[in-house]
Amino acid sequence: MTAMLIGPILMVLVAGYTVNPGTLVTAVVAIALVMGVIWVVEPISYFPILGPGAMYQAFLIGNISTKLLPAAVTAQARIQAKPGTPQAQIAATLAICAAAIIHVAALVLVVGIFGQWLLTIIPADWLAAVTQFVVPAVLGAFLMQNVIGNLKQPKVLVAGLVVGVLVIYILVPMAPALAGAAPLFGVALTVAIAVLTFTPDPKADAL
Repeated sequence: MTAMLIGPILMVLVAGYTVNPGTLVTAVVAIALVMGVIWVVEPISYFPILGPGAMYQAFLIGNISTKLLPAAVTAQARIQAKPGTPQAQIAATLAICAAAIIHVAALVLVVGIFGQWLLTIIPADWLAAVTQFVVPAVLGAFLMQNVIGNLKQPKVLVAGLVVGVLVIYILVPMAPALAGAAPLFGVALTVAIAVLTFTPDPKADAL
């Protein structure tokens, strides 16, 4: 946590950047509304598999469900260690260490060396186009991932689309003073509609 905050603190104290408290609170609350459940569910579900040592490493490194947890489970299965045993905890710890080393090495080679060389040969207008469209591309991919994951709940998708259109094209133009709180309002309203219209899967209840 301290290492994560050093960069923003230096930008404020040294580089002269300012932080709007209202914008900061809005961002924190919006993230908490979306990710708050995961903050509780992930530690409870990961602990029996990883153990205390590997849990510390996993949350310090990140990308737990996509990188570290699969590495730990694969290592435990390879030595046929039962989850919760000392052998399983040691295997998870070593697997996470190996995954982190491979990740850092790949970043140094692919991003640090090859990426810097690639920037020197790409035309400037191409770089400008990439810089302009990279954020919409990432957000679009994230949006489609959520759409695909919620195909069984079309009401949630429709609610998110309708709320987004109303907030961006109606609420903000009519009340510019609320533009800073628009993301928080949109997230909260979408979450409320999703909760009220959610219908459980009968097959899941049968199980």
